[in-house]
Amino acid sequence: MAKRGHKGGHHGGGWKVAYADFVTSMMALFLVLWLVGSDTETKLAVQRYFRGEINQQGRNGKEEYAKPEPFENQIHDKVSKDLVEEQKMKRELEKLREQLNNSSQEGDDQIRYEFIADGVRITVIDSSNKPFFDPGTAKLTFYGEWVLKTTAWYLDRFPFMLEVEGHTQKGAASEATGSGQGWDLSTNRAVAARDLLQSSGLQPDRFWRVIGYSDRIPLEGLKPEAEQNRRITIVARLKPDTAQNITLDNLP
Repeated sequence: MAKRGHKGGHHGGGWKVAYADFVTSMMALFLVLWLVGSDTETKLAVQRYFRGEINQQGRNGKEEYAKPEPFENQIHDKVSKDLVEEQKMKRELEKLREQLNNSSQEGDDQIRYEFIADGVRITVIDSSNKPFFDPGTAKLTFYGEWVLKTTAWYLDRFPFMLEVEGHTQKGAASEATGSGQGWDLSTNRAVAARDLLQSSGLQPDRFWRVIGYSDRIPLEGLKPEAEQNRRITIVARLKPDTAQNITLDNLP
């Protein structure tokens, strides 16, 4: 009920509160209608503002962004950089696989790829139809040199740490004609492959292991006597600290 008897005196202020609420509601309605009719760029700018990404307008009209906490920023930048680098690495390795496979006949399967968490394992079969080495020696054929030079060009574009493995097949007269010949041949072939990769541009400190396994590690699903076991394998890992974590206890 309205109060009486305040003639000429100070009037009540309740109407002012109601009027302020009305003006605020109208302003909010105006903003909503403005946003609904705005373009996508304007909506995104408003969104960034309320997220705290924009804190003021620069004198030259450019937006100045609020800086996140240093520690949070470092983590975000590192994760983003790693993802971009990993995607770039996979795209380049796909190009390498396509280029090398184009040199083989359809269904040959002489060059095999296995993508691992931080790199790739490339296996090249020393097939008698298309030899990688001269039979019974560590001398690379023209084809073997081309494959390794092409591979080196791609691998040199990333901070890979490299392992080169040499493998032979069991019982082949040209592979093991004497006591310990399989070990010597597989090791010499791994060294020959490393030497060519190095002469093609890869620095010596990029290699953390060069080793020959003789016929002791056949490919999965194959007998040790299978020709496909005669091969060179290059393991390239993107993270340099992978090599630092290897000890004698976890070597194969």
